[in-house]
Amino acid sequence: MDLSAFYSQFREETAENIRALSDGLLALEAEADEAARRAQIDRVFRAIHTVKGSARMLGFEHVGRLAHALESLLGELRQGQRPLDRPLADALLRGGDAILVLTIEAVEDRPPTIDLDALIAELPAPALSLSPPLPVSLSPPLPVSLSPRASRQTVRVRVDRLDRMLNLAGELVVGQQLLANHAEQLRALQELAAQQSRALVALEGELARLRFSPSQLQAIEQRLAALREPIGAAGAFAQRQGERFARHISQHDQLLKDLEQEVMAARLLPIATTYAGLPRTVRDLAQTTGKQVRLELRGETVELDRKVLELLNDPLLHLVRNAMDHGIEPPAERVAAGKPAQGLLELSAEAVGGEVRVAVSDDGRGMDPRRLRERAVRLGLLSAEAAALMPDADAFELIFLPGFSTAAMVTEISGRGVGMDVVRANLLELGGQVRVESQLGYGTRILLTLPLTLVTTRILLVRVGSATFALTASGCRGITWVRRAELRSLEGQPTIVRDDATLAVVALSELLGVAAPRAFAASERAPAVLVGSPQRPVALLVDALLDEREAVVKPLGALLARQRRYGGAVQLGDGSLVLLLNPILLVQGPRAAPVAAPAQRAQRRLLVVDDSFTTRELIRSILQSAGYEVTAAVDGADALEKLRAQPFDLVVSDVEMPRLDGFQLTASICAGQAHQVVPVVLITSLASEEQRRRGLEVGARAYIVKSQFNQESLLDVVRQLLGGDEG
Repeated sequence: MDLSAFYSQFREETAENIRALSDGLLALEAEADEAARRAQIDRVFRAIHTVKGSARMLGFEHVGRLAHALESLLGELRQGQRPLDRPLADALLRGGDAILVLTIEAVEDRPPTIDLDALIAELPAPALSLSPPLPVSLSPPLPVSLSPRASRQTVRVRVDRLDRMLNLAGELVVGQQLLANHAEQLRALQELAAQQSRALVALEGELARLRFSPSQLQAIEQRLAALREPIGAAGAFAQRQGERFARHISQHDQLLKDLEQEVMAARLLPIATTYAGLPRTVRDLAQTTGKQVRLELRGETVELDRKVLELLNDPLLHLVRNAMDHGIEPPAERVAAGKPAQGLLELSAEAVGGEVRVAVSDDGRGMDPRRLRERAVRLGLLSAEAAALMPDADAFELIFLPGFSTAAMVTEISGRGVGMDVVRANLLELGGQVRVESQLGYGTRILLTLPLTLVTTRILLVRVGSATFALTASGCRGITWVRRAELRSLEGQPTIVRDDATLAVVALSELLGVAAPRAFAASERAPAVLVGSPQRPVALLVDALLDEREAVVKPLGALLARQRRYGGAVQLGDGSLVLLLNPILLVQGPRAAPVAAPAQRAQRRLLVVDDSFTTRELIRSILQSAGYEVTAAVDGADALEKLRAQPFDLVVSDVEMPRLDGFQLTASICAGQAHQVVPVVLITSLASEEQRRRGLEVGARAYIVKSQFNQESLLDVVRQLLGGDEG
């Protein structure tokens, strides 16, 4: 009999049984209830006994010998002849790892790479006992194919076949959209028939008002009667077919949804399969680092697509290792801080709509934003000026930069500058997101947002110029409308304020290099898609919002494989293809102004306000060299007097000044106290987020920090504001 047909099944079952061994041993170390311990020992013993029996049936001698040695140790544990101490648990776990290696080598017909005799010799010696252990009456397991009950309940299907089934179900979605287009055409046909009928009635009315001879009336009536019948029949036929087709589409749509859900459900696995190896990892890392950690796993039954789980394994492992190394403190440090000696590491998962949110939390030392900024500067990843202006929430994002690490030395656990950037890269490839929350001294929480599946996705269709693009709905945080008059410039970047948050405004046309949308007047508005993280929200300007729908995502192939901003292609119901964009990746690149400013008029009048002679003359010289007519004022009160005396097109002002500061001056101008309302640009050394927000709140159209000041940035802002007023 050819036993090779059972090899793949044996490998999978052995992996499950070794996982049961590992989970059971870890549970036993924390279990205090004697009855529960006894049941757990029985499960572990049965798992390794099954491996031994199956290995011997298939002729895998090395696997059978090692499993027998582990079974002997577990038998002594089961009979109370040996306690489960750490050396025994370590030996059993190492033995389980070796069984997995030997199994793969045996199934693939490769020579063993493990010195089995040496490994068995390193196992704990048999316990001395006055009585022999009780015999074990467990029979070898029957192959799955011999169990009628099991064969009726389950069947093993290759993953690639499930992939093809789901792709075919996705193709039916495109066909459903095509049917919907046909339904629209039928409705248009019904309307044409109705228009014909109304036109005939109108014609009859017109003819009734005219005088004809009896013979003419009879001829006309015959002609009209000949028209009424086919027109009425055509209208009735179109209505019947339209209603029938609508019912067919509705039934087809429901069947399609049921089919898609069933096929997707066949691909879903509980996240517990990813959790499975984490207790062992935490145990080993705790032993290596000398820390005490309690691991809590929640939401084990939440299901995700198999491919999503595969891509989640590495990010989750990185996060757990970082939490163990950087987050949770050694016992002595925790006790000194008033915490329990044992740290808490928690992983939780929950399904929300079409997404799954996985959180990795620890109650460790938390992250210090100041230290993160300093480390980024030392590594050359951030300038000192930019670090000084960076809010704490943005500082947490630094951990995702390639090459960033806060470890003082390189160890096997961390410090190589790899890991967290891999986490974000993997999440972005999945179309997901990652967010960091941390409080110094209290712990860190990292939230991963993942799609349930990678084959179909919810998309938002938008138009940019004459082209149509699709955005992943999971990466979009909402829709807003932008008026040109409400745009404000913050250090050269156009911004708007929504719900007390300042959003950068970026044109999708500029990011993609397609024909730019026309400049819109101050009274008009343009749609924008809200994307980015909560810490860095962005309003992505588009020409039009077209539709939101479920779609099949097709890979782009080798030619565009490196274009990470394109996540694939989507086929619409009319057969056309549109590119799928990842909005999170889009806004990571350079940001461009959304509106091209018209050419400036010569000799625009500008007012420069600053109490420092040097600064005032420097700014005046820059603006005069650019062709502007510039007047200077020594403070805010002097500026108000000059504004009342003559008109100006724009004001450039300092903030900290005697008599009337820049905030008060801006508020007065915007309130009309200077008899004219003109755009104000604030240039100041005040760099905090609160001061910037105040500048925008009082009405400033731009806010430039002196530490980041340069000639071109000032001229760009001035040109943009003057051009905006002309539009």
